[in-house]
Amino acid sequence: MAKINILKPELFNKIAAGEVVEKPASIVKELVENSIDAGATKVSIQIYEGGIKKIVVSDNGSGILPDDLEPAFMPHATSKIAHEDDLYNIATLGFRGEALASIASVSEVEVISKTATHNGHSIKLSGGKVIAKGEKGSPLGTYFSVENLFFNTPARQKFLKKPKKEESECTSLISKLILANPNVAIKYSADDKIVYSSSGQGLQDAIFAIYGAQIIDSLIPVNVENEKYSLKGYIGKTSYFKSNRTYQTIMINGRWVSESIVNVAVSQCYESYMMKHCFPFCVLCLNLPNDEVDVNVHPNKLEVRFQDSRAIFGFVYNAITEAIFNDLTQKTTQEIEQTQQEFNLTRAPESVEDAKLPEKQELNLNFILDNQPKNDEVMHSSAECPILNELVINKLIDSVKPAKYEVKEEKPVFIPQPTQQQLIKEEIVDKNAFLSSRVIGKAFNTFVIMELDDELCFIDQHAAHERLLFDRFVSQIKDKEVSSQPLLLPYNIDVNSQEEQFVLDNLEMLRSLGFDIEPFGNLSFKISAIPSILPDLNVEKFFENFLSNLNNFKQMKSLDLIRDNLSETACKHSVKGGDDLDKDELVKLVRGVGDGNVTLQCPHGRPFVVKFKRRDIDKWFRRIV
Repeated sequence: MAKINILKPELFNKIAAGEVVEKPASIVKELVENSIDAGATKVSIQIYEGGIKKIVVSDNGSGILPDDLEPAFMPHATSKIAHEDDLYNIATLGFRGEALASIASVSEVEVISKTATHNGHSIKLSGGKVIAKGEKGSPLGTYFSVENLFFNTPARQKFLKKPKKEESECTSLISKLILANPNVAIKYSADDKIVYSSSGQGLQDAIFAIYGAQIIDSLIPVNVENEKYSLKGYIGKTSYFKSNRTYQTIMINGRWVSESIVNVAVSQCYESYMMKHCFPFCVLCLNLPNDEVDVNVHPNKLEVRFQDSRAIFGFVYNAITEAIFNDLTQKTTQEIEQTQQEFNLTRAPESVEDAKLPEKQELNLNFILDNQPKNDEVMHSSAECPILNELVINKLIDSVKPAKYEVKEEKPVFIPQPTQQQLIKEEIVDKNAFLSSRVIGKAFNTFVIMELDDELCFIDQHAAHERLLFDRFVSQIKDKEVSSQPLLLPYNIDVNSQEEQFVLDNLEMLRSLGFDIEPFGNLSFKISAIPSILPDLNVEKFFENFLSNLNNFKQMKSLDLIRDNLSETACKHSVKGGDDLDKDELVKLVRGVGDGNVTLQCPHGRPFVVKFKRRDIDKWFRRIV
């Protein structure tokens, strides 16, 4: 075994920094949490070049005593805990005692602080060593500056991302801190441009500061508590979903956490309302006794562990389900009143009970948690609440609509399907034969009939033309020949910080597809033109689908991005079944199939050619046996 070495403080501080200070956002988180722990009601955050060059956090909190300035940067120094028992009842955001020492060991730091009982004092450190200290005028509170991150550890510095990406990380983090601390006025700027500014007037104001006014009408308030737990905040209506998970913010005892069982409970509540690739919006704060949650399970305190996860899940699930139920019941009552007026009915149900909704049911949560038999203790944390789905709503409304006519059930009609041998497969057919084939007519203005050697072929004119158009569009993209079509009015999309970085990362690819897109102010983009090959493009829906790829780590390709849009456009602009094509148009369509490398399926995967051999047709008429 090699010799055991006792590491020097400057070395083990740098090692500790590897866990605590992995990026500028980590520093911002530690400093802002310290400000909030100090009782600050106003916090200002400034970053430069993504925080790599400089980070400044100042507050109006209680400040640091002059004699504590230097000890604050010693390893494992903290004002938040003093005894082992404190670890099991943590009520502050910061407590490890590693942050300031780790930050100072890999940067240049200046702190100026003033308490209510002492004059202002300052201290400067470089690479963890004190280089200056003394008295300095200052308002009440603390000013903390961090410059030249990782200047003395080049190996760590090279792992930093580009400044704009680091800025995006900081912006995303600060949005969560604003939502987690709605009673603290937080102002955040990047390179002297204000990004967020909250007034500290409550959670709705904080949501407004982050997401804007347009979201307010789509929110459902949540405010439920029992003898142990409370859940407060807002969730999105069942008609309001986002394309990725970045619009979900969960706080546990005022601490923002990245993942928890609360997220799972929220998603399960919306499961019957959500389409694929949709995610509910939520900003929720769960409060519970400090000794029932362990926040000391992650170096950056981004995860927590509950003493009774089952009880927490049940409480949150019931609270969210009840909030959704109340919102939908109110909506349903309004719809009933509208229906009554529309059909001039004399009476509509006066209450939910009158409408005979199903009785309230106890929620079975075990299928989600561990597939074990029901434990009655699961439900002790909250009152039982009903499960409401769209079927119930529809029944409610239908119950007051008059029956206009009867609908008789019809027996299904059997339609014979062509065999696999009759469906032409592109891998076994020489498509050049289409060039020498003989078009002999059409059937039902939908199917082209042609002779191909000793076979009779039927071609679906819509599917074939759809394939030709789709392949032409794909060819334009591959050859980078896509032109742009200006929009009559530019379209603006608002994004959050993570989505903004995702768009910036893929900006050139979007432009290569024909989009004229550029940043337009804070957290928004302006689209002035779209690909000319997609004249009917729904810009809003396209970018919703585009942003749904944010959580996907695979590299995006331009063709994959708009493949569905190309298919839809090709379908809209191709000839339809029933269109009366003349002989020349039929021949041109058939020759197009044979000219080039055309797949004998439409873009949706449906074969468009069916063949019958001469021998099979002879058998139909018993010319041969």
